[in-house]
Amino acid sequence: MKKISKVWIGTLSFVFLFYNQGTGLNVAFLGLIVWFLLSLKAVRKEEKNMFWLLSFCCFLSSFSFAWYGDAISFFALVFSLLVFGLQSQYPRIKILLYPVLWFINYTGFIFKFFSFKHWLPKKITGNDFFKRLLAMVLIPGFLLFIFIVLYASSSDIFYSFFEAIPFNFNFFELVFLTCLGFFLSFNLWFVFIPKSVIRINNQLGINFSSSKQTQLKPTFSFLEINFERKSGEISLIVLNILLIFFIITYNYEQFFSIVKTGSLSDEIHQRVATLIFSIVMAIGVIMFYFKSTFNFDKKAGLLKHLSYLWIILNSLLTISAFVKNTEYISDFGLTYKRIGVYIFLFLSLTGLLTTYLKIHCQKTNAFLLTRMLRIFFFTFIIAGFMNFSWIVTKYNITFHKTQDTGYLRSLNFNKQLLFNTYKNDPIWQKYFESERQEINNEKSKNLLSSHLYFSTLNLNNKTAD
Repeated sequence: MKKISKVWIGTLSFVFLFYNQGTGLNVAFLGLIVWFLLSLKAVRKEEKNMFWLLSFCCFLSSFSFAWYGDAISFFALVFSLLVFGLQSQYPRIKILLYPVLWFINYTGFIFKFFSFKHWLPKKITGNDFFKRLLAMVLIPGFLLFIFIVLYASSSDIFYSFFEAIPFNFNFFELVFLTCLGFFLSFNLWFVFIPKSVIRINNQLGINFSSSKQTQLKPTFSFLEINFERKSGEISLIVLNILLIFFIITYNYEQFFSIVKTGSLSDEIHQRVATLIFSIVMAIGVIMFYFKSTFNFDKKAGLLKHLSYLWIILNSLLTISAFVKNTEYISDFGLTYKRIGVYIFLFLSLTGLLTTYLKIHCQKTNAFLLTRMLRIFFFTFIIAGFMNFSWIVTKYNITFHKTQDTGYLRSLNFNKQLLFNTYKNDPIWQKYFESERQEINNEKSKNLLSSHLYFSTLNLNNKTAD
């Protein structure tokens, strides 16, 4: 199937699924349709593992949005489809360049669209019917739609003229959905890749070339390699000493100093933010010194060991923050932010481990950044599937007798658990009554605009947890 055919299928599917509908199961269905169209391309043997892994991400994120319909699952679905779209069509492009290509293609849509020779079928030159259809119907019709919408938005009388026409459909919504669906489909299938991006992509290998392994060159022409090596050793010695001192003070403030309860949460999050920024800077310093030469310098043994020590010390600092966050949760309960702290600490430890592998296995900086970007992507996809509202509520109900009921009520996907726990408590009856109304409103939506989660809720009968 040709790309232009897939663009029209995607556009028509978009219009059919979203016309007179909200966002719900239709988003998940659209995701599955896009996955199917992308999977029609033949997959080479060496690409099958990535194909099925990304397919699993598309299915998981589609189900997540069909079930929850929240922002996290929505962006997880969008990112999984965008990544799968580029990976399936251009498997040799590195994931580091995906954001660049998305920006170039979506912002440059208007230029790509009018470059007809790059996307219209070549057979058009010998097909008089299609040429007439394009020249006399499609292009004038498209321009007519655009200017009708433009003028109608600025003139009530002009708008009322079209509004008075007895259409049995919403003309402006149909035009908008058609344009938006074409915009999304077109950018998914017709990807413009500049030559400069291709050149950069060819330089982003995970292994150093043979010339880089044998030719030891300094970073700066005015600084000899021996001085650069010595500079790195002195810098890492000083930074390790400073980090040891910081670890001591950091842990003293966390575990031994007296802090007011009201400011404890803010201080913990501020320290975690400082820790994460410190780790990012630490990885950046190591990437600078081991970007090329010192990976293969036999005299750089001390520099490598100092880098390993710095990685270990930063890991200890991360573990310390992990323990403090656990202690804080034990005392004050679980929240979204405290789960977020765990996730960021996990990503920090993963980054440090990948940095160690980069030095030990003599890999490029592209290896480190590529692995970290993939880990972040898969973590985000999994996070879109998790019901953190249920986890937070279940933990606080089980382990804390005095919960922050206002916070628990503000969460989105814990209503059944709250009802099963507090259905006989008079204080909660007014809250459950308002939630019943909200749930009934959700259940009354059309199938394509609904979310599966609400169909499982029952706040009227006695249910098992």
